[in-house]
Amino acid sequence: MNNSIEASEFSSVQLEGTAVVGPDGDRIGSIESAAIDRTSGSLSHVVMTRFGFVTARYMLRWHHLDYDRQLAAYQVDLTHRQLQAASLPQQPFGYGL
Repeated sequence: MNNSIEASEFSSVQLEGTAVVGPDGDRIGSIESAAIDRTSGSLSHVVMTRFGFVTARYMLRWHHLDYDRQLAAYQVDLTHRQLQAASLPQQPFGYGL
């Protein structure tokens, strides 16, 4: 049995903390956690945390993120309004994700 991770695969530990940048390449947050679809077993969403005057959390669909090797970050092409629509309460499930 081979337990190694393929080059195209990664663990959730490697994903957490990875920078997220906007269309202009400026950092807008980092990945806090990931959500797996129970039916398909595939990664469906990530929670992005944005720090600033007020900490905000956003649930983003995985297919909205593209990894940029030069920036070592996931890039999203979402407007400010679209990000606001993805906003989560501070503790969406009572005890965090």
